[in-house]
Amino acid sequence: MNPIISIVVPVYNVENYLRPCLDSIMAQTFKDFEAVLVDDGSTDCSGKICDEYAQLDNRFVVIHKQNEGVAKARITAFEHSRGDLITFIDSDDFVTPDYLEKLSKPILEENADMVSCDYCKVENGKIKEPRARLSGSFTGNQILDFIDNHYFYDQTTRGYGLTCFLCTKMIRRKYVKEGLKQGVGLWFGEDQLSMFYMLLQSQRLVLIPQRLYHYIQHEGQAVKRYDESLWQNIIELLERYQKLLPQGIGRRGLRIRTWIHISLTINQKMISTKISMNDFVRHLKIVLSQPYMKEFFKQSSLNLGKKNEVRYWLLKHGWLRIFYMLFMYKRIRS
Repeated sequence: MNPIISIVVPVYNVENYLRPCLDSIMAQTFKDFEAVLVDDGSTDCSGKICDEYAQLDNRFVVIHKQNEGVAKARITAFEHSRGDLITFIDSDDFVTPDYLEKLSKPILEENADMVSCDYCKVENGKIKEPRARLSGSFTGNQILDFIDNHYFYDQTTRGYGLTCFLCTKMIRRKYVKEGLKQGVGLWFGEDQLSMFYMLLQSQRLVLIPQRLYHYIQHEGQAVKRYDESLWQNIIELLERYQKLLPQGIGRRGLRIRTWIHISLTINQKMISTKISMNDFVRHLKIVLSQPYMKEFFKQSSLNLGKKNEVRYWLLKHGWLRIFYMLFMYKRIRS
């Protein structure tokens, strides 16, 4: 007999974080599940730890494969799963004991297609709670209204109106396969795109306010890395978002999200690598020459406050050295 829930867990070189993740899965109050662990060519002890848990608990299924990236690892896990409800847990994170129970309830009792909870960030052992996100139930056109007004940027949270990644979600199986394909080829934001596709297909969305997922931040994560290829990945992500959007929906929000990606890449990732002025100018010239970015900077302003307007204007007109001196030089030198 098939389990009700399948948990998809891609695993790659996380030996220092994997046991707390798997322990949190074993501790679930909802018992009728399987956890499909895909060891994506790990070179540390992660694969052995997966095998150890499979010996302890027959609800754990382990697949060892060559490294192809997290998007394909999730697809492999899904193809080997049997549950009608699918949820995703990253192997360096962990969940509360009632994670499965609370996410599955609106699906089993209210016929929801997708349920999303909130999360906490954990860095250096300290929990950081983000602003409370929206909660409630949305159906049909209400989901499109939510995407149009809250998804890419919500004024209350000053970010996504719901957690934008696959983790923290439970989704009916019928929406998952095609959704997972959307992120193949990306190494940043691949799960955002997959989740967004599944959201567009869903007929009933339920957002619950409880923080049931613990997102562990540590060195070595893709989200913390910067290299020149990140820009092309971000542009590809935004272009794929644009293609998925229904006619007339979400354009303003995607424009704000584009600026947020630009700002975070410059203000956090590029500064953290102490990038030189010459490299900054070289990288940004390439970025700004891309068709998506040319279209983005055609408008005269962002309407997001004076500081953002100055930054936008300098990038729009290619005054990159002045941008660097005004907003980056002191922080890089400090």
